[in-house]
Amino acid sequence: MGVIKILFQGRPVAWLRLRTGETGGGGTPIRCVRRKFLLRGSEYRVVLKTDAVRNGLLVREDTWVVSLHPATRENFELFMGNWYRRQARKTFLEAVNRWLPMFREAGYAIPAPKLKIYAMRRAWGRCYYTKGLITMNLHLVKTPQPCIDYIVLHELCHFVVSNHSADFYRLVESFMPLWRDADRLLKNFARERKIIR
Repeated sequence: MGVIKILFQGRPVAWLRLRTGETGGGGTPIRCVRRKFLLRGSEYRVVLKTDAVRNGLLVREDTWVVSLHPATRENFELFMGNWYRRQARKTFLEAVNRWLPMFREAGYAIPAPKLKIYAMRRAWGRCYYTKGLITMNLHLVKTPQPCIDYIVLHELCHFVVSNHSADFYRLVESFMPLWRDADRLLKNFARERKIIR
């Protein structure tokens, strides 16, 4: 955010807060991004287009071509955060919609839950079964698809069994017999890539 002081007869009368890029020199210019990004277990490098007229992202094999306007570090971080959030919502909803019919076929009438997404530090997901809500960790969208499917299933199973008893894990296993492999993959992937924990 930039700040402009408005003076009248030499005295400050107002302060205006402007979004980065609205002031002529606001924000830190950016020319390249050296770090790599993850999505559904795959790694991508970023190529910047800094002469764009608006923000955008184009996927080309293992590369994301990110268009920026204005070409500032702040705009890049904001754009990427919002883009990841959209990808996470789409990915998690797809997983929910794959699992729900299987629950219904097994005789569990689970209503489609509300979904909230947060960048959590410790948990991959949480179920608030009394509110019909699951919260998912934004960073989960960076992990391989079997990990995403497992965590979504885990949270949906809490609508049937609210604790982590043997009954709960039997239910998880009835839908995903290899859930332990997905859990191990998630822990290893997150540790190696320093995602959370």
